[in-house]
Amino acid sequence: MKKLTSTIIVLLWSFGAIAQTRTYAVKVIGLKVGEIHVTKSQKLDSTIYNLTSKVDVNFLVYRLKVDYRVKSVYLNDRFERSEVKVVSNRGNYFTKTERVGNGYRVFSHQLEKKKINKTIELPIESTFAHLFFNEPGKLNNIYAEFYADFIELKDLKPNAYLGELDKNFDEYHFENGLLVKMVKKNPITDMVIEYLPPNKKSR
Repeated sequence: MKKLTSTIIVLLWSFGAIAQTRTYAVKVIGLKVGEIHVTKSQKLDSTIYNLTSKVDVNFLVYRLKVDYRVKSVYLNDRFERSEVKVVSNRGNYFTKTERVGNGYRVFSHQLEKKKINKTIELPIESTFAHLFFNEPGKLNNIYAEFYADFIELKDLKPNAYLGELDKNFDEYHFENGLLVKMVKKNPITDMVIEYLPPNKKSR
């Protein structure tokens, strides 16, 4: 009986995943327009980052409604693959990145009918979804799963970084190694993403 109980516990542990979830409010001019939920789960030697976000915002000149989902998988702390699916009022898009040998194969359909089919030979040490749980420290770039490109990082101040991708700029602020605030710079108005501690209400 004791042996059977031990076997069941091992099986449950093998198939189950230990998960941590962080929730963020998405704000424009101080008003909450959506939320981001990022979950980190551990399953055997794999670490899985799932990001889901729903945003509905009016930028005066246009309205944006987005359902954004990212899954990034690491095996023994090495990035293996990611999938991104975007459903919006401006179209539906996807990007898939997968390790092939020492590089990565990418297939992507992005904004303005842009399609990408390429191989990345540079190492990928961190990704956008990974960033929510892992301060980049001395890393010079992180991989943006949707754009299939790298965000170049520069130090702003201790525990804060400026990221640039295709002339778009973001700020990343960390506490105790975890992302607490992100500012996405926009010519019309900035979008602010702030961590919501458990049981805290956001307006």
